[in-house]
Amino acid sequence: MSKITQQISNSALSNVHQYGSEKSFVTDKSISITRLDQMSKNHQHHPSLSQLHEDAWESNGSNKNSTDKEKYIHQLPEHAQNLKLNEPLSTSSEATHHEIKNIWINQKGSINDHHQQKRRKNYKRSCLYRKKYLCICLSTIFLCIAIAIVLAIVLTTLERKNSPLITPALRWNTSGITIVGTGGVPGKTSNLLNVPYGLGFDSSETLYIADHYNNRIQKLITSTSNCVTVAGHFNGTSGITSDRLNQPVGILFDSSDNMYVADRLNHRVQLWVKDATYGITVAGGNTSISLARPSGLARDPDSGTIYISESSNHRVTSYPSGIVVAAGNGAGYNKNQLNVPYGLTYESISKSLIISNGNANNIVRWTLGANSWTHVAGNITGGSGNTSTLLNLPVGSTIDPMGNIYVADATNHRIQFFLAGEPDGKTIAGITGVSGVNSTLLKLPYWIILDKQLNLYVADTFNHRVQKFLRY
Repeated sequence: MSKITQQISNSALSNVHQYGSEKSFVTDKSISITRLDQMSKNHQHHPSLSQLHEDAWESNGSNKNSTDKEKYIHQLPEHAQNLKLNEPLSTSSEATHHEIKNIWINQKGSINDHHQQKRRKNYKRSCLYRKKYLCICLSTIFLCIAIAIVLAIVLTTLERKNSPLITPALRWNTSGITIVGTGGVPGKTSNLLNVPYGLGFDSSETLYIADHYNNRIQKLITSTSNCVTVAGHFNGTSGITSDRLNQPVGILFDSSDNMYVADRLNHRVQLWVKDATYGITVAGGNTSISLARPSGLARDPDSGTIYISESSNHRVTSYPSGIVVAAGNGAGYNKNQLNVPYGLTYESISKSLIISNGNANNIVRWTLGANSWTHVAGNITGGSGNTSTLLNLPVGSTIDPMGNIYVADATNHRIQFFLAGEPDGKTIAGITGVSGVNSTLLKLPYWIILDKQLNLYVADTFNHRVQKFLRY
């Protein structure tokens, strides 16, 4: 009986070779041999081999047809096929029959386990490949987006550099609207001016005017042509006390709408805290910062530093440090000198000052920390003229967000526009060399500012009025 059992077990093992590796079934083989040996010792009768084949067939799939059944039987161990199918193997019992039957079932289960493990491995491998593929796809997409963003930035930058800064939108009506004053008529009433000079806006774009010969600062009442006096005496009386001014020029507001005034003939800069009725001397006067005829004021919005042009000292001084930041080498036409500087504008991008170099008939740029200026407009050697490249006593000047320069070309009775980086100017208000009182003419304009819509406000100084030229 042991011999037959061994043959059946070996036969089962050989059958397993058709489904998987020998390693996967070593354990099943040893279990089968041990179990069959016990059966041969403890039992004397077994079902016939035919019955064994039938049971094994049923365990492996009873839905198969008879042809499949014959094929299945032929797959049984060779020595088992040679035995007589109806010959009893030995004495048997019902329990023994089921034990033998279970050997086949266990072998089938082992095969199924093997395939399930293989399917699991394949599934895991498939999931891993999918994850890798997804990661590659996402990385590629993000890389493409990054490249597109970089290209867009580069192309936009190149387009800006290659595009002209002036556009058809930068044009103005040639006829001015009188905001305050009466053409050719000086006066001291609330609707009149006497030689208006510097102009300024507070944070709400309310207009303030340095009414030069009336020794006061006038605030324009919105939607009217009347003003209210906010610094100095309303009747035009000059003085040196804290509530008086003497021929004020430049006006500047800080971020809190406190007002700074260049009090020219008092040689000082006065701070008028918002809504105050008197000023505080912050530079010049009896302070440690000496000034001589301060004219223009400019402010660095980042540091809060205020820059003061001194017409009689031919230099620019800073407050609160008192350091001279431009020139200071006497009047002259050299690049380390200024000659009666008036208007002053700070440009944040370049950290430089745009200076109206009045008696040198040019506009220059002085970068903070530098020892000399660079030429912007007008004659670099100081000559005057009335062509598109020349100026004649430039007083006020300003700059727009695109870097274009605007100049009150006083003795030429015009406002000149210089495209950023270009020396050739264009007249946008007034007529060159022609003074007059009608809406298209100016008379010795001293100052110019821009509102947020780039409308022009011009101090038409010796017409005693302020003109507005609308941008369209």
